[in-house]
Amino acid sequence: MKDFKALATERYSVRKFDSRPVEQEKVDMLLAVARLAPTAHNYQPQRLLVLNTEDKLKETKRLH
Repeated sequence: MKDFKALATERYSVRKFDSRPVEQEKVDMLLAVARLAPTAHNYQPQRLLVLNTEDKLKETKRLH
């Protein structure tokens, strides 16, 4: 319970993003952890997108 309290009190919302690329090792670790995260009723509806090029980012923005 102590870990959750620390997580809840230390969380924040990012309002401005840095333009530096994220190291592939960090992306891989985040994807591995995200796949383990529980979902509502185990429906597993999430999609994980890694947009690592300007073209992919523009394409995604155009679709939404």
